[in-house]
Amino acid sequence: MKKLILITSLAMMTLLTGCAKKNAHYYAKKQGLDFGFAVTSADILQEPNMTIVKENATMVVSENNMKNANIHPSKKFWNWSDTDHLIEFAKQNDISVKFHTLFWHQQNAPFILNLSTKEEALAAMDEHIEKIMSHYKGQIKVYDVVNEMFNEDGSLRQSLWYNLIGPEYLEHALIKARQCDPDVKLYFNEYNNENLGYAKSEGMYNLVKDFKARGIPIDGIGMQLHLDGTQPLNEDAIRANIRRYAELGLEVSFSEVDVRIPKDNPEAWEQAQQEVYCTLLKIALEEPNVKSFIMWGYSDNGSWVPGTFPGYGNALPFDFNRQPKPVWNAMLDILKNYKVK
Repeated sequence: MKKLILITSLAMMTLLTGCAKKNAHYYAKKQGLDFGFAVTSADILQEPNMTIVKENATMVVSENNMKNANIHPSKKFWNWSDTDHLIEFAKQNDISVKFHTLFWHQQNAPFILNLSTKEEALAAMDEHIEKIMSHYKGQIKVYDVVNEMFNEDGSLRQSLWYNLIGPEYLEHALIKARQCDPDVKLYFNEYNNENLGYAKSEGMYNLVKDFKARGIPIDGIGMQLHLDGTQPLNEDAIRANIRRYAELGLEVSFSEVDVRIPKDNPEAWEQAQQEVYCTLLKIALEEPNVKSFIMWGYSDNGSWVPGTFPGYGNALPFDFNRQPKPVWNAMLDILKNYKVK
C-alpha cells in the first residue's frame, strides 16, 4: 500500500510540474499581458510549430483566415473551418483569440468588390458583422473592427467602404458590432501610428477622441509596429501617444510586431533589433493601458517581411529552423523577471 501511495504521489508531482511549465505563456500570464503571435493553419497542425505556439502564446490571431476573402469567399458560402479549428486549439491550451479583421481595403471577396451602392455596402457590412459575431459569440476576446483606414497624411483612406458609404462607415461598423456582442473589445488597427506627432497618429487619435466624445463604442486601438531595426526607436513619442489614449479610457495593443533588419550582414544589426524588441516589451509591461503584445509570426521561415521589404528579413525571434534566437531569450528574461516600477 505504501508503495502504491508513493507512486501515486510521484505521478501527481510530475503532473503538477508539467502543468506549471515555466515558459513565455506562464510568465505572460503572471505579468497580466496578452502575449503571442499571428498564426497560420499549419502552425496549429504541425510540429514543432504547434508546440512553440501553445507553450509561448496567451493570445493568437489568424494571419489571414479571418479576412473577408477567406472567411466569406462567396455571397452564399462561409468558410468557418479554419477559424473554428484555431479557436478550438486556443481553448484547449488556455489561449485567447483576437479576430483580425472584420473590414479592410484588401483581401475582399469578388462579390464585395462588385458592390455598387451605399445600400448594398451597408447591408454587406451588417451581414458580415452579424454572421461572424453570432457564430463566435463568447469565443473571441477582441475584434479588429477596421484595419488600416488612414493614409500617411492622416486623412481617411478611400477604401471601397469609404467610397460607397462615406466616412460614417467607421462608426456604423462599431455600433453594429457592439449591438451584436456587447461583451467583446472593439479596436481600430493601423500601422505607422505609434509616434506622437506623426500625421497618421494624429489622424487616429483625433478620430477616436471624437468617437468617445459622441458615445461611439470603441475600446482600443492597435499599433502594428512593423519596424525597421536600423532606425532608432522614439520611446518617448510612443509612450506619450499611449498615455493620451489612456486619458481617453482606451486600450492599446501592440498588434503586429516585427523588427526587420538587412539580410546582408544581419549580425551587425542583431543587437539593435534586440533593443527594439525589449524596449517595446518593457513599454507594454509598464504602460497600464497596453493590453497585448502580438508578433506577426514567430519564425523567419514564414515571415511576410522579405517579400514586402526587399533586402530585409530576419524580423522574428525564432530563426528559419524555428530555433530561438538571443532576442527571444532576452524577451523571455524580461517576462520572467521584470517588475513594473
